[in-house]
Amino acid sequence: MNATIPAEQPFVPVITGGDLGSYSLAREFHEAYGVISAVVPTAHNLVVGGSSITQLFPAGPMFDAATVLKHLASVAQQLRGPRNRPLVLITGFDYLVRISVEFRQELLDMGYVFVDNTVQQLDNAALKENFYELCDQLGVPYPRTAVFDAGSTAQTPEAFAQQLTEYGMQYPVILKAGDGGAWGEAKYEGRRKVHYFHGPDELIDVIHKAMGAGYAKTLIIQEFVPGNDSQLRILHHFRDRNGNITLTGLSEVIVEDHAANMEGSSRAVIVRPDEAVEHYGRLLMDALNWHGFGMFDIKIHAETGEPYFLEMNPRLGRHHYYLTAAGANPATYLVDELIEDTPRTQHTVVDGPAASLTIPLAVAQRYATTDQKSQLEAAKAAGTLTRPLMYAKDKRPLRMAYQLYQLTKASAHVAHTPGQMN
Repeated sequence: MNATIPAEQPFVPVITGGDLGSYSLAREFHEAYGVISAVVPTAHNLVVGGSSITQLFPAGPMFDAATVLKHLASVAQQLRGPRNRPLVLITGFDYLVRISVEFRQELLDMGYVFVDNTVQQLDNAALKENFYELCDQLGVPYPRTAVFDAGSTAQTPEAFAQQLTEYGMQYPVILKAGDGGAWGEAKYEGRRKVHYFHGPDELIDVIHKAMGAGYAKTLIIQEFVPGNDSQLRILHHFRDRNGNITLTGLSEVIVEDHAANMEGSSRAVIVRPDEAVEHYGRLLMDALNWHGFGMFDIKIHAETGEPYFLEMNPRLGRHHYYLTAAGANPATYLVDELIEDTPRTQHTVVDGPAASLTIPLAVAQRYATTDQKSQLEAAKAAGTLTRPLMYAKDKRPLRMAYQLYQLTKASAHVAHTPGQMN
């Protein structure tokens, strides 16, 4: 059983998605304000469900905008109440962010409040070829990149692979979708969020499979940046409606999930400030005139130490709880901005020691570098080693049993292999 949102609750967070990021947000809203969140997953699950801090409103498949809007209208009708309390909408996946941007006025009319970005801003941030063009303009490092248009007949995969060779692209390379929403709908045997290739034959085969599955957007092919998971970074900025960056957080990945279609999902992170990396992120946020949270995936070159920006996610993303672990709860930034209209006057940069884990500590330590192990021990001693899915105020038996079960099998999903986020 889930909780029921009280009629007297002054506002309701409405969180779309059913993953770690969605539960983390519900927990953060509860920690800060004691409120219960409305969570809109595709179906009931025990990541966000079976909880005393969430009420679920399962929507079924959420790729179709008309279906999503109809469902959100129904949720709003049930939740607004006679006082028309505000509904804080936080979208959990890129395609849901796009729906909120494209149908902004319709959602506002339903009673939702959320950050204000345009379709053009979203295209410049979330479509990878546009993002890399912006990086180029600003002098932000990114991996050597080529783009294949899977919706065009102008070039075959074979000709494209030959062109890469002539261009001087060095294998290994990775392949990822330019449009994450469209990629989610393409189904073929062996599909991954990020493919890793040692030679052109593998690349050609997967491009053909993706096109055969109906994917007709761009495919991004990049030289692999040397280094394993510990070279990966997750950078968050919050930029308010006045153009001020008021929150910055940078975390270092210990290990990722390497199960198929889970690449880019960090299982253990520690807080790791780096002024140079944070500066590049601020340049991008300002150039986009972005409102709200932006999350950047970055990889540090293992040999040169140079940070390479891999992508921007126009949302908080899955593993953002390290911000709260370090003392900067993102829910408070959203409420101050969207409900209280009280701009913050200072820029907070989170610092450690702090860590966030979705695997047992022993597993994290197995993959951690010597320095990362020291940081984990320091966070444990400071009381800032956190597990976002294990909330002391949300200990319903079925939910807790499920979380413990997931922890016991977690080590099977991680491996210290070369990682490059999608």
